[in-house]
Amino acid sequence: MVSGPTVSLLELRDEFAFVRNDANYADVSRSLGQSSVKVVLVRGKKNKGVGGVISQTHFLKVCATGIDPTSTLARNQMQTDLLRLRDDTPLEHAVEVIQEKDPDAVLILSGENKFVGYLSPEDFRELKLASGVKGRMGKVAEKVIAAAQEPSQDVSHSLDLGDEFAFVRNDAIFSDASRALAPSHVKVILVRAKKSKGIAGVLTEPEFLKVCATGINPDKTLVSKHMLTDLLRIRSDTPLEEAVKIIGEKDPDAVLVLSPENKFVGYLSPADYNEAIELLKKKKIEVFDVPAIKPDITPLPPLLPPPTLETTLLDELIEEESDLTHTIEDDIISVDASSITAHIRNLISKDSTDIVWSEDGSEVVVHTSSLSVDIGDGSLTASIEMSCDQCPRSAIIASFFLGKSDDLSNLNGVREQAPAGPKVLVGRWGRPFQEVVWSAMLEHGELLVNEYDSNLMGIGAGPGTIKFSNSKSSMHVGAKAGGGI
Repeated sequence: MVSGPTVSLLELRDEFAFVRNDANYADVSRSLGQSSVKVVLVRGKKNKGVGGVISQTHFLKVCATGIDPTSTLARNQMQTDLLRLRDDTPLEHAVEVIQEKDPDAVLILSGENKFVGYLSPEDFRELKLASGVKGRMGKVAEKVIAAAQEPSQDVSHSLDLGDEFAFVRNDAIFSDASRALAPSHVKVILVRAKKSKGIAGVLTEPEFLKVCATGINPDKTLVSKHMLTDLLRIRSDTPLEEAVKIIGEKDPDAVLVLSPENKFVGYLSPADYNEAIELLKKKKIEVFDVPAIKPDITPLPPLLPPPTLETTLLDELIEEESDLTHTIEDDIISVDASSITAHIRNLISKDSTDIVWSEDGSEVVVHTSSLSVDIGDGSLTASIEMSCDQCPRSAIIASFFLGKSDDLSNLNGVREQAPAGPKVLVGRWGRPFQEVVWSAMLEHGELLVNEYDSNLMGIGAGPGTIKFSNSKSSMHVGAKAGGGI
């Protein structure tokens, strides 16, 4: 066997979710509705091992046949041509085997034949690049390099805008959308306006799956009732650099490209947007560090467990609780906004001075003293100012829904997809800031209830006050909490 770098170097623990052997297509829909999940792995008999897979494309093809998702078992409509590779397989050899076998999915196993992860199409593209194997990716790389050497670039000449979409009428229903999305190259549906004049909105694959997961009747639900309507229209002769900046600033649901005569030219997909950024980087043109445009993400995440702090951002957690004021009534501890603010600020920088966060080669100055917290009825909003070379000192604002203070039975909450603020800050530092705020809030509660020899059981918010319930008070406030795990 050829020696060299192995498959284990790839990130294999993302992009998939498991369902039980007795799961139905409604269960699969809910799993695929998560923005990070691209394929569902179906457990084998007795829920051991992996019996097959259901990709987004396969899911849409099956749905297009008119199945009843609640009565159709996943195992009866799954893909079963699986290739299993060991994680110590050299990259070059893995590429050769995968190209030769062309399986439905590639599973990676350890030397002891234990499941390690799923090698996605995106991993395979990365694998081909890393291994140096020639082929389609090599041609794409050559295209990118050649385009980067061109003296000028605009949207229409640099990107392929004629793929990845299909049209449906304004009166189309979800079963029509399912058939339109079935071809593997179609990633988004463009919904015609009334009287077929122009485009009224779009329906992306993630949005389609999200709506299907709610249990709608696909033969009675209009696409126009669930389409995304925040559309950005740019001219085909717009320079790439300007287009990227506009898209990053507007963050639309979709980008439509028009000719100088305002005729539809094509759809600029998230993949096109990322390609545009790579082209600009090749020319060493500065681009903003922002997330992909909306079609790649689900607008709102589900209930979230307490996130884990990034150790690259914070060297250590606070070890001793400062002298903060709080009140306790019926074993329920209440703290005000100033107490929460002080704890978060102490967690970021113990002496409240400005601090530099570093991650993946990027740095930002966090102005700790600017932190402020506002507590509403069921919600908490935290704001802090940051600055970097690409952005002057500006605030980013993170909001959370914690639940009302009359029900302190769990430790879950909902956060926004991204905080408010300049994209150059939010794109890199929004999520870490959210995690710091959430972790500091829960840690504060744990420290307080530990003083009474009890455990933190739930959290909620009333006007100006965060309330923590402990194990002694759980009989007063509701059912026992699940711990947020």
